[in-house]
Amino acid sequence: MSELAHGLLLQDQGRLVEAEACFYGVLAREPENDFVLGRLALCQMHQTGKKKVALASIDGAIRLRADEPFYHSLRSLILSDLRRGREALDSVDHALAIDPDDSFTLSAKAAAYCAMERWSEGEDWSRRALAVDPDNAMAANLLAHTLRLQGKRELNAAAVARLLEADPEDSFAHVNAGWSSLHRGDRRQAEVHFREALRLEPESNAAREGLIESFRARSLFYRVYLGYSFFMQRFTGGKQWLIILGVYLGYRFSRTYLETIHPFSAATLAILWLGIVLWVWLAPGVGSFLILLDRSARLALKSGERYQGIAVGGGLALGIAATAAGFFTGYAPALLAGVGLVASTVPASLAFANESRSGRIVFGVLTGVVYGATLVTFLLEAVRFPANDLHPLTSGLGGVALLAAIASTWLGNFRSLRQGSEG
Repeated sequence: MSELAHGLLLQDQGRLVEAEACFYGVLAREPENDFVLGRLALCQMHQTGKKKVALASIDGAIRLRADEPFYHSLRSLILSDLRRGREALDSVDHALAIDPDDSFTLSAKAAAYCAMERWSEGEDWSRRALAVDPDNAMAANLLAHTLRLQGKRELNAAAVARLLEADPEDSFAHVNAGWSSLHRGDRRQAEVHFREALRLEPESNAAREGLIESFRARSLFYRVYLGYSFFMQRFTGGKQWLIILGVYLGYRFSRTYLETIHPFSAATLAILWLGIVLWVWLAPGVGSFLILLDRSARLALKSGERYQGIAVGGGLALGIAATAAGFFTGYAPALLAGVGLVASTVPASLAFANESRSGRIVFGVLTGVVYGATLVTFLLEAVRFPANDLHPLTSGLGGVALLAAIASTWLGNFRSLRQGSEG
């Protein structure tokens, strides 16, 4: 068996690292072989951390043979995985110009729109691909995905049923079924599907993340957050910003009005608003903390998710306990430390399990600032206790910690600080 044939066999068996080595061996002798470069890119794009390498490989194949639509379509899929949706559209349009009726290319265009969170267009192009090839599994999965994210539950349920009927051994079909179950609020059935997806494809990150979400959904606190997330996912980034700003302006207007007629109601509204803001950012971390309490479920968490659970869920629990203890005992240092720990959970919620490297740095620094301010404040006031007033440095550090927490709630809305592009 030739080295190329061996590599193709390994790739079909899912042994991607070994297949990649074979393809590199062929390229060492035939560096201008566009077919091998294309297969190498296909192999690399399904390995964690190698999507940018896959992009370089497929660019090499296109350089050698620019009239092959498959190469442009594959390049588009890689760019979609890297969340470079506009570039993905440009690439797939090159493929469509060469062959406008290719089902794989039509599916790649659907994937590009999904990368841009333009679900309606993604649905349209998925249907076009299925019209050409009803057995196109990628198009069928993308169709189910786009229907769910548009809130078309009945159509999504029918699409998922067709997926499972067509191929009950398709891992991604079970991932789709799991998310559909979560959307309906059936977390137990979601766990069943995500576990099956992991059985079929143990390295599936999509299945693992779905299973984590179903574990978190055991908490009512997190299920409400999921409902909010599913609602916001229906909209593009620009519309999400408009919704957030609209709700904030509505809150500001209502609070200003209530202050003139009923100050107590205005204060209650302010506390409610603060609770909602904190809930949106803290729910994932609290969910991870609850998973940590389950001996079997905690095994599914990555290290960043564990740290997030400890820093957010643990910090919130300890902060509330310290605040309560300080309040009822009159020990001001404990009260201040508790408030500081609660404030630290906001930047900490985005500091550990964050896909974006820039985001981890930004929110990690902000978390460190709050921790530092809290520690210095506690030690300073413990030494001075029982003083009748706070040290000026305590007031200043408290303001810094509060600003860091508030800044995190706004910075967290920038996707570039929450979503990373896989290398």
